[in-house]
Amino acid sequence: MSAPTDEPLAAHAVMNTDDVDEARHVVTEVYVPHELDSLGGRPLDARLNSVASERLTLGYLVYGADASLDLPPLEHCYHVNLTLSGRTEVTRRRGRERAVTEGGRSGAVLLPTEDSTVTWTPEATQFAMKFPRGPLEEHLGGLLGHPIHDALDFDVSMDLTAGPGAALMSAVRFLQTELDRPGGIATAPLARAQLETYVMTALLHGVGHQYTNELLAPRVEERPAIVRQTLEFIDAHAAEPFSIPQLAKRMGVSTRTLQVTFARHVGMTPSEYVRDVRLAGAHADLVTANPADSSVTELAAAWGFLHQGRFSEQYRAKYGRLPSQTLRS
Repeated sequence: MSAPTDEPLAAHAVMNTDDVDEARHVVTEVYVPHELDSLGGRPLDARLNSVASERLTLGYLVYGADASLDLPPLEHCYHVNLTLSGRTEVTRRRGRERAVTEGGRSGAVLLPTEDSTVTWTPEATQFAMKFPRGPLEEHLGGLLGHPIHDALDFDVSMDLTAGPGAALMSAVRFLQTELDRPGGIATAPLARAQLETYVMTALLHGVGHQYTNELLAPRVEERPAIVRQTLEFIDAHAAEPFSIPQLAKRMGVSTRTLQVTFARHVGMTPSEYVRDVRLAGAHADLVTANPADSSVTELAAAWGFLHQGRFSEQYRAKYGRLPSQTLRS
């Protein structure tokens, strides 16, 4: 089967098949495990073009038949479908939540904590996007000024024709256009990272969730000087060894005062914040390191993680994959 050369991300084709089992395998590898069936066992006309980074995976997906997908909880990521043509139906929480999406008008979100089903009409085409939990929740925490400890409970669907939903579609289309353009943003890693971060911001504004009101509320409270100074010190010296009592002494307050004040204004203890900053530093080093001359043990130790098992567990909880997988990629 030949694929149209003018469809989105055509230069990044990863699947073109009529076989249900092959389509299930490829889509599982790019996105998440699932079950796939076509109506009456009929052949598919399935295509997937996709591009991935540590922040998101953007794909153009077609099944070309009446298709049904059953997905368990995604665990380590969020999945966002922006319907471009045709129609899909999405259910979550064992059918208690339901949405119908129509081409150019609506989309849907699948959650890390809930099972889902998605049915496609033969004409349906979608931007299928995967957002790992770590980067998206960390980005939201940065926007709010405090860490996010629970999974985001996105609304099941969004309106793509107006307001924040239309801005999300516009951001995704701009990213896709730049990735398709010869000499475009794909060849400029820093610019690409900024654009992908903007897409994450557009998603957080474009689909409702439990932090929407806080995200949209005006900022009025200024953090005390002790909190600002502590944040600045940790951000600048996270790779250096220091204890929380030593940090409190440097700030000129008792350990208890530092812990209570910091937690009140940041939403976590100083120790938790130090751990998150060090995890982010280790992650950045793993992304850029050459696996031929670097090891997970060395890079983790440089950020104060001396217990490799605990580091791997904390890293996977935050970024959805093992540190060794990040290093190899």
